[in-house]
Amino acid sequence: MTLSTLSPSGLRDFIQSLGWQLLPDGMVDGLYVFNHVSAPRRQIVIPMDHHAPDYAEACELAMSKLADLQGMKPADLVQLAAISRDDSMYYRVTGSGVLSEGLPLSFAASLLLGAEQILLASACTVLRPQAHHPRLHRGEATQLASHARLGHTERGSFVVRVSCPVDAMETPSTLALTNPNESFVRMTMLSARRGVRDLVDAIETDTLTRFVDLQKGARSPVVSSNLCEALTRMHDEEMQNTIDLSFRWATTVALPQDIPTSESIRIKSDHFGRIEEVRRELRDVEHDRDDVFIGTVEHLNGQFDIEGNRAGEVIVGLLQHDKETIKARVVLNHEQYAKAVAAHLDDRTFVRIAGRLRPGRQPRVLVDVTSFTLIGPG
Repeated sequence: MTLSTLSPSGLRDFIQSLGWQLLPDGMVDGLYVFNHVSAPRRQIVIPMDHHAPDYAEACELAMSKLADLQGMKPADLVQLAAISRDDSMYYRVTGSGVLSEGLPLSFAASLLLGAEQILLASACTVLRPQAHHPRLHRGEATQLASHARLGHTERGSFVVRVSCPVDAMETPSTLALTNPNESFVRMTMLSARRGVRDLVDAIETDTLTRFVDLQKGARSPVVSSNLCEALTRMHDEEMQNTIDLSFRWATTVALPQDIPTSESIRIKSDHFGRIEEVRRELRDVEHDRDDVFIGTVEHLNGQFDIEGNRAGEVIVGLLQHDKETIKARVVLNHEQYAKAVAAHLDDRTFVRIAGRLRPGRQPRVLVDVTSFTLIGPG
């Protein structure tokens, strides 16, 4: 985002959030003029009219002055101004030396899916708190996720920023009676913060059993199995990575007094195994599922035998009624594997699998396969 695309009112609110105050007269000759008690001889001036000929130039000068006074680089300050009306979550990935070579692509994809699922699970918890949400794609939750944006990673490390304008959507009618003036985006972000913080606190204070029991019996649990599943997507067994979750809040909506403006929640590598245990505990019904599944072939991991036939493990994406996809491992014989290869080569072809799907972390395990057939065009 460039300075020319930032609105005068947005810049005004951002500058005021840094402690600068408008002069008593407020506006002078079409200009916003600010001063600060700690810099009595300095003023910050920006035009009130976005279409003023020197708008971009004046804003650049103002931000340069501000950056100098804040001890920041101008580009970093402009980025902060650009998201000053957003609530944002930052996921910083740290781990072993493999990070210096980049993130494994499969883990990066899982990390982004986890970030989206945290947003969806938290929105569903705001709408209807429960230990397990049978479906995450409720209309309001999906609408909120559609307003969210993936920001640039920070310099020098892998940091994913997920932000959403705090006023992106109206409060759903189901919440209007109790929270008529509350921002649904802010409520969702606060729900995510509280859920992750309370979960990590319970792990670190060795009170996890009691915490899970309280969640299962609570009318309004703060942690769901879906939130736990989203967090486990952010861990890679080989890298043994840690996630530092932090928040940056929109300056246009006041935070509750008990919420710190700056906070980082560290999810250590050895926490993820415990989080997976919590996920299983909070899932109301998670048994073996005998069914006929429709899906796609995602990866082929089989091996050739001495006769040149290929068989073995395949990763499939099983399509669900709620539009989600469950990834599962299935071991196929050479006849079934040949069909899987055909489906993998033609993205118009699906597979129909009759078998038993085991519960657990994705990719799950699909066993006792009794049939494996192709569904394709023509």
